[in-house]
Amino acid sequence: MSFAVAKYRSAKTTTASPVQIVVQLYEGALKYLRQAQEGVTRKDYAAKGVALRKAHAIITELQATLRPEHAPELCDQLYALYDFVLFRITETNLKNDPSLLEGPLQVLGELREAWIELLTQQAAAASAPSEASAAPAETVAKAG
Repeated sequence: MSFAVAKYRSAKTTTASPVQIVVQLYEGALKYLRQAQEGVTRKDYAAKGVALRKAHAIITELQATLRPEHAPELCDQLYALYDFVLFRITETNLKNDPSLLEGPLQVLGELREAWIELLTQQAAAASAPSEASAAPAETVAKAG
């Protein structure tokens, strides 16, 4: 990887909002799970192992950063989903069955979509004019 590409990726992460980082983590986990499926299908067990290790690390990080003091029920549900994904990663590694990753791909894909929806809502709220800033514009329009 070139220096410029590495700097771009680093800047992309360091300037991202927490929600954008979560989306990026889901995208990474999904990418590595698909790579693991391809590795098993091609009988490239080294590639499978590398991809599963990376996906495992991402899911472990997502699980470790849950904050139950803010939303205990949600965190319990996410913890259980992450446990499911981690179990299937281990099972896939042992059994070399790419179909075992279908459930985790679906779960993580749906979670990714939910976080993207949150990102969209945040962007819409940030770009919507507040009532305070709209009032002067109406005053100027009436005066003109």
